[in-house]
Amino acid sequence: MLLNANGQTEVSLPDHKSLDAKILVPRFYEERAFQPAWTRADLTEELFAEMENAAAQGFTATDFNVSELRASFEKAQSGDASDQAVFDVVATDTAVKLIHHLVFGKVDPSALDKDWNFSKPVIEQDPAYVLNQFLAGDGFSALIDRIDIKNAQYTQLVEALEKYKSIVAAGGWPTVSDETVLKPLMIDPAIVNLRQRLEIEGYASSNQISVPLEDGVNPAWIYDEALVESVKSFQMRHGLEADGVIGGKTFASLNKPADDRVNKLRLSLERGRWLMRNVNEEFVLVNIAGNRTYLAKEDGTVWTTRSITGSAYRKTPVFRDEIKYMEFNPTWTVPASIFRKDKLSRIRKDPGYLARNNYYVRNKDGQTISASSVNWGAKNPGVTLVQKPGPNNALGLVKFMFPNKYAVYLHDTNDRSLFDRNERNLSSGCVRLEYPFEFASLLMEGVPDWNRQKMQSILDSGKTTRVELPAPMPVLLTYWTAWVEEGAVHFREDPYERDARILAALDK
Repeated sequence: MLLNANGQTEVSLPDHKSLDAKILVPRFYEERAFQPAWTRADLTEELFAEMENAAAQGFTATDFNVSELRASFEKAQSGDASDQAVFDVVATDTAVKLIHHLVFGKVDPSALDKDWNFSKPVIEQDPAYVLNQFLAGDGFSALIDRIDIKNAQYTQLVEALEKYKSIVAAGGWPTVSDETVLKPLMIDPAIVNLRQRLEIEGYASSNQISVPLEDGVNPAWIYDEALVESVKSFQMRHGLEADGVIGGKTFASLNKPADDRVNKLRLSLERGRWLMRNVNEEFVLVNIAGNRTYLAKEDGTVWTTRSITGSAYRKTPVFRDEIKYMEFNPTWTVPASIFRKDKLSRIRKDPGYLARNNYYVRNKDGQTISASSVNWGAKNPGVTLVQKPGPNNALGLVKFMFPNKYAVYLHDTNDRSLFDRNERNLSSGCVRLEYPFEFASLLMEGVPDWNRQKMQSILDSGKTTRVELPAPMPVLLTYWTAWVEEGAVHFREDPYERDARILAALDK
């Protein structure tokens, strides 16, 4: 039961309907002395338009019960004061729900991840007051425009979602037969569907046949040079070996339905609503699923590098922090879990392992002791391994520190060959950067006494050296299986199997 718009009688909502904003709606009407809010035709039109427009950001009509709202509106047009009051209250409740979903996201990430530490956007004004002000002034659409995320990545994801939804509406794309591995210049009937499949998604593939054809061979069956280039582009944007050879993994990606791509984009938009509203102009973003790290600069430029992130067994956590300093020529203190799972068995099998890899041993008091004094056969020898600085150090020659409970940070590596792999969820949780020294220079950009020569002299010294950043740099460790880079949409599979749970909550 609720006070009606006149504040005089009580009205009952339909049995199947209850308010989602049980606290905010009564406050909203108190602010306006219980007068109706949606009596102006332009406001009602804007309300319905914004409900429909929400689909462009990955929501569905059922998220806001648009059909029920419209039925209530129609009933209010010819009904009594009670019908009009019901519509007014339901309209306000729906408007508040839309605002909430746009600002905070529909899904509560903290309910799905106990370690979630991204703070929610700060609401500086009373929402009931703000909604009333806009309804009395510039209108509901003006309010939605004000709260819409203006981040470039978010905007590009919205545009990508529109494209892929139109593909779904047109019937999607055909399946490509995976009976034969397809190699450049092969002749196979499956090429017809392959070409059509790629063209529907927007990959150009005009026929360029440079080999003589036997009589009776259909030119559409030729895996020609132009189509090979389209396939390579597809492979690159899906994290596959971009060699133009279509085998199991490429077939699997090609034959994902267009609906799957729509859902990945919807998931990325929802993840964007969780964190894109309260980031500074400059920040570092690690995409764990995509194995990419980005540095967004104040001038709008974005620097990017390939990354190596945690394996499915040693996941890189999703969280937010601030990079405070860099450490050149770092030592590496082996985490207890890695010591137990990896190092201990190697030491037992190979007595020379420690010396050959520049490790020394500390006891529980932090004192350096001789490796020969340790009972390596014990279940828990009770010691810690530390690797000395140098080119063979597991952290490479520089690490970027944001002290956190996960003991996760960004760093160089002593094995650069791993960056050539397409699937790079290979680490024990930390994030390895392909170009760490470029990254270091960008973080120190504008510092008067810092340059590449000074950095090189520190590296040449071999001494562990801490360098404070001029200001803490926000770093966001995130998980995206769809994103836009240089105008192209990229997709990845779900290495940590997180998408299904979030999608179920988003669709609920």
